[in-house]
Amino acid sequence: MVQALVETFVAFVREHESWAVPAAFLVAFGESLCFLSLVWPGTAILVGIAALLAASGVTISVLWPAVISAALGGAIGYWLSYWLGYYYRDRIESIWPFTTHPKLIPHGKSFFEKWGAFGVFLGHFFGPVRAVIPVIAGMFALRQIPFQVANISSAFIWAAWVILAPYFLVSFKETLFEVLQAYEPAVAASLFVLAYLNSIPLPLMAAPTLILFVGLGALALYAGCSPLVLFIAGVLGALAGDLLAYRLGRGAGKDLHSIWPNSWSPEAGEEARVFIRRWGNLGLISSKFRTTLRSFAPLAAGAEHTAFGPFVVLAILSSLLWALLLLSPYFVLEQALAF
Repeated sequence: MVQALVETFVAFVREHESWAVPAAFLVAFGESLCFLSLVWPGTAILVGIAALLAASGVTISVLWPAVISAALGGAIGYWLSYWLGYYYRDRIESIWPFTTHPKLIPHGKSFFEKWGAFGVFLGHFFGPVRAVIPVIAGMFALRQIPFQVANISSAFIWAAWVILAPYFLVSFKETLFEVLQAYEPAVAASLFVLAYLNSIPLPLMAAPTLILFVGLGALALYAGCSPLVLFIAGVLGALAGDLLAYRLGRGAGKDLHSIWPNSWSPEAGEEARVFIRRWGNLGLISSKFRTTLRSFAPLAAGAEHTAFGPFVVLAILSSLLWALLLLSPYFVLEQALAF
């Protein structure tokens, strides 16, 4: 359904290019409005539109109105979400989507208490908090000046990133591919770091590092870099993060949150401990693909003093599966393009 929605919007802009600017506004507005952002694939649509315009040969000057339009849409969506939180703060938890996602409000509160206005800035870039941070800011009655400074500045940075990045990737792909081939060791090192950051108990980084890992891996494969080198880099990065988390967990005692504070989901550590008590080291396999549990399971395994030998074996296996899953579609595509 999400893919069909993205394809519909991109196809519309392909046939009505003059609608790119208002479309960018509406898409960004929906991406930033609390009631829609949980289900609205705004970022994917904007990336598709930008790539389409780049492929059609338009100059970058044509894209600036779309960037400004998207930034305004994102800022207004956040501003409206703020006032919804402010006026309905006493009954916001009884309104969808908070009725079906009851943890969003307490998670958003803990995140906002730690980051304040900077949390509003971060919210535009991180999916888990985008839906609720402006609402929480309204509930806390954050002063308008710091809210709007954080809101508008981050909206313009976000819009420029999601529109201009795919434009440059499509417009200068041949040059980019040559650079990736020439600096393959640096690309592999970057994938190692991204896999490592995705593996350590820092859930706020889970989605961005995952997206960057898949995106950089795809570009490097299309450029002709060695699939084996990229695969090994991903495996070693994920494994290194798991081993660090296990080591930290061994000395954590009862409170995992004190070792690696998680302002978005404070209960993640305890949930991971319950999970590991039930499944043991075997839980590392499935946890690799489950957001916050993915990074806290190795920490909990160390805290529960699970056997180190079996932990290493299963950490290696889960890292292999994780890297293979994220890169295998491009192995298949590369082989298909070779014929």
